[in-house]
Amino acid sequence: MSIRSRSSEVNKSVLKQNLGLMQLSNTTVFTKSQVFVLSPSMQNAHNWFDLRKINIDRFNERSTKGFLLIRFFDKFLLTDLAQFKKQMMPEERFVFTKTMGNHWKFNIIEQGNTYSIVNQQNKTIKYKIEEFSANRLQQLI
Repeated sequence: MSIRSRSSEVNKSVLKQNLGLMQLSNTTVFTKSQVFVLSPSMQNAHNWFDLRKINIDRFNERSTKGFLLIRFFDKFLLTDLAQFKKQMMPEERFVFTKTMGNHWKFNIIEQGNTYSIVNQQNKTIKYKIEEFSANRLQQLI
């Protein structure tokens, strides 16, 4: 198993077993009834993660509640996906590669117990994101 596939498995059991989410194929998309969860696993020394446009396009804001749930090492960082998308993912500011297609690149900045996300294409905007316990996630999702 490659390092990339191992990192994508981190805390996936919490999403599936504790939160009752179903994974869409081999993506970072998880769903249940009217809930859509985009859950990248961030397990690298540079604190970066990507969000693919193809996965964002699966989110229907009118019919589902969306969450961005970042599996940041052993922590869970959670925010409203529609709000994050509006503020941090401008349509014209994505990156294209042959392997990933259109996607956005982000960094997590950790300062004590607070976390912010920065879009690598526009580093002037910071987005605060909160840490949640697995028990708290069960109450919300």
